[in-house]
Amino acid sequence: MTQEDQQKWDRKYSEANLYQEVSKVVQAYESYFPRQGRALDIAGGAGRHSVWLAQRGLEVTLVDVSREALNQAHARAENSGVQITTVCHDLDLGLPTGQWDLIFSNLFFDRNLFSLFAESLVPGGRLIVIQPTLTNASRHKKPPVRFLPGDDELPALVEGLEVILYENDWLQEGRFDGVLIAETRSAKT
Repeated sequence: MTQEDQQKWDRKYSEANLYQEVSKVVQAYESYFPRQGRALDIAGGAGRHSVWLAQRGLEVTLVDVSREALNQAHARAENSGVQITTVCHDLDLGLPTGQWDLIFSNLFFDRNLFSLFAESLVPGGRLIVIQPTLTNASRHKKPPVRFLPGDDELPALVEGLEVILYENDWLQEGRFDGVLIAETRSAKT
């Protein structure tokens, strides 16, 4: 991501209250989200899901390229009575260092990150990805096609993880979303 992209996102977040409510799609899959452990919210913007995850009992780190979004996320967390950690980081450079019980990605797609997910999850850790797929472009101009995986591509990207659930359809928010839930295998005792 270029500095120009970072400035674009800072400007977008400073001009509008983007993404205020927890996604209806996230709410529909709520039972798959753990209630304890360390969570990484990928490109989590102004923290709507990070705060929700923290309210569920998770220790949350939100990573995003926009400092403006991260400032809003801190304020949202404070107003909600929870704590989150924020990391301003360009995901083109990979994931922040750490081992996570949950990695959550909503409306952000970078094929290069998928190879890092398995090694960044603890044994028994869970990956949840909600992402519009190619069919979405038949009704919507955004996100652009270059940011859309094929309709059945997501499960093939999580080598080393066990896919628990994969669905794609026109879901609660009017997008054709793929919902991928995968886990690392638990350590043997």
